[in-house]
Amino acid sequence: MKKNILFLSLIALPMFAVAEDNTTVLPTITVKADSQETDATGKLKKDANLGILGEKAVLDTPFSIQSYTEQAIKDKQADSIAGILKNDPGIRTTTNSGHLNENFMIRGFAVTWEDANINGSYGMSPSGRTPTDILGSASVLKGPNALIAGMAPGGSVGGVVMATTKRADKDLTQVSAMYEDGGYYKSGFDIARRFGENNEFGARVSATYGQGEHIVDGLEDKNTAAVLAIDYTTDQAKINLYAYTTRDSRDGGSPAMIAFSTLERVLPAPDGKLNYFPHLEGMQSANYVGLSGEYKLLSNLKAFAGVGFNEREYRGHLFGTRMIVRDLPANYCTTGSQCLGGANGDALAQYYRVGSKENNTTANAGFEGQIFTGDISHTLAFRADYLKRKYSQHKGRGAAEVYFPTNIYNPSSEGHMPNTWPEVVPTADDVYVSYSLSDQISMLDDKLQFILGLRYQDMNLKSLTTNIKLKDDKVSPSAAIVIKPFGEETSFYASYVEGLVRGSTVSVATDANYNKTFAPFESQQYEIGAKYQGDRWLHTLALYQIKKPSTLTDTTYRDPNDSTITQITTDGAKTESKGVEYGFSGKVTEDLIVYGNLAYIDTEYKKAISSGVDLSGKTIEGTPEFTAGVGVDYTLPFVEGLSVNVFVTYVDEQYLTADNKLQLPDYTLVDLGAKYATKLGGVNTTFRANVDNVTDKKYWDGVFASGFTTVGAGRTYKLGVSFDF
Repeated sequence: MKKNILFLSLIALPMFAVAEDNTTVLPTITVKADSQETDATGKLKKDANLGILGEKAVLDTPFSIQSYTEQAIKDKQADSIAGILKNDPGIRTTTNSGHLNENFMIRGFAVTWEDANINGSYGMSPSGRTPTDILGSASVLKGPNALIAGMAPGGSVGGVVMATTKRADKDLTQVSAMYEDGGYYKSGFDIARRFGENNEFGARVSATYGQGEHIVDGLEDKNTAAVLAIDYTTDQAKINLYAYTTRDSRDGGSPAMIAFSTLERVLPAPDGKLNYFPHLEGMQSANYVGLSGEYKLLSNLKAFAGVGFNEREYRGHLFGTRMIVRDLPANYCTTGSQCLGGANGDALAQYYRVGSKENNTTANAGFEGQIFTGDISHTLAFRADYLKRKYSQHKGRGAAEVYFPTNIYNPSSEGHMPNTWPEVVPTADDVYVSYSLSDQISMLDDKLQFILGLRYQDMNLKSLTTNIKLKDDKVSPSAAIVIKPFGEETSFYASYVEGLVRGSTVSVATDANYNKTFAPFESQQYEIGAKYQGDRWLHTLALYQIKKPSTLTDTTYRDPNDSTITQITTDGAKTESKGVEYGFSGKVTEDLIVYGNLAYIDTEYKKAISSGVDLSGKTIEGTPEFTAGVGVDYTLPFVEGLSVNVFVTYVDEQYLTADNKLQLPDYTLVDLGAKYATKLGGVNTTFRANVDNVTDKKYWDGVFASGFTTVGAGRTYKLGVSFDF
């Protein structure tokens, strides 16, 4: 199969040369990294980079995608990707606000931090979370999409979180500072220049340092981020060098995830500022460098290639900040130094110490060209991708846990970090190789467009702790149509795409299929939708259905010939998600902007078993049926440069457990903000103020895993200022 694809790509090259005299020249490469056009609000980009499909207008994209601008990130004062995505209530965070690991639920399926796609590749993201200080834009492609992004190494299916690091698209000299209540302060600089006779050279360097208490009482963070970008861009060629470094150090606390399965009821939510882990400590860091280039071989044919290197690590107690609520007996003690009295909300928690190191290498290369068959345009592309992931992790569960009693309304100071450090051992050596082909067909002055594509994915995965190896491959086809019957401002589309997840290996010795490795699982998404983008408004509407297979374990199974076999794992599980999403943004007047998203979702375990319980017909936990978010920005006419904004989020009830026996209540949040742009001493100056959760609402935010809910963040104040010289 590989040889066939490579052969087809090579024999296609002469077609472009023969067709050159009768083709339309490819768009001229302009002196900027990507298109910076935005919608009328300035918050969303009109175009998005879609891998093998290149940079496409949102209106011509037959998928659901939102690309947030750097300006939107700044005005929100979001410190990570999670802070950006909270504007879309249809995307649920499965970890706490402010947690150093940021995971999401998109269209009912998990998307983990390790599957963030940076500068077009997996494996290049920072550890745990992606800070906005290094980003030029951030996008979310909803639903599985093997054609555009390939196979996510962490197994994410719900969508693809994509981001690009900062690049020099214009001259900039900026100094900034921000303050967050509790005592956290961050400052930084951002300098960019274009130079050369035709501005063909660009360079940008930016760095920030933050330190202080925030998020929960007593939690101290130190955060460092720096990014570098150098480019050479002409009509003929484009070369980009980019690099970043990030480091997060945490001491004295963390947000918490609380389990109610043992208690078998959900208690009222506590104050979001309470600190349950006052002795916690940990750090994570990442370093990255990448090089990419494009070269126009003919007026209608270009070649591109890229390579990237990433190293990341974590150590200490960063994730798994879990508490199990239970009816503890009166005067329950662990060390004798402090006892709890069995009051409502008593819980058991633990400190632990873990660690990992990871080294990733990625590379890609391909061709893109345009030919005509009569009046029909074909934009053909071939791309090869490579990812090597070498991963080391703590042995077992890490250092021995230190358990301690506490209370969700009155946290204790019991417990301490383990006194020993875990042994970090080589864990995995994985290689992913894929080849993609696509044909973007356009006719009738772009009023009718088709996208046909496929990706051949090959994987060679090695578990170094169990010596289990998995070598497999799959072909994932995609097809889509876009119709513009009423002009350039309106489009209708339909698409079919697939996602791919590595097959799992049965590791339980008492399982009838012990040591069996299942083939990769293919998820399928069907989507239809409509989009409108005029001078003042953007509207998007999507209806989708996703089908995802996986494994299930039946613990009631018994082997009549072997009494030691007490369960069986098969690949018969099926999960389904279907829903409707509507998004809008626009200018009501020159001074008034409105924007928002509404989502309805229906998720179901079609066939599933957990701990011997049949979950078939149950709703997937952590998927509220209805979510909505609406924002308003208003520029005050009587004070030049001053604008205020409000954003309201509603989240419906959601099940906490897979068996649907426990449920979290619905909630509404209100965020306020203001921006004042003026000149101080001839220097362009912008002041920003944000208050998240204005009413200091106490609420359960979402679901981390079946039975575990995350504590909603308390009221948070942020003040910021930037000076543009």
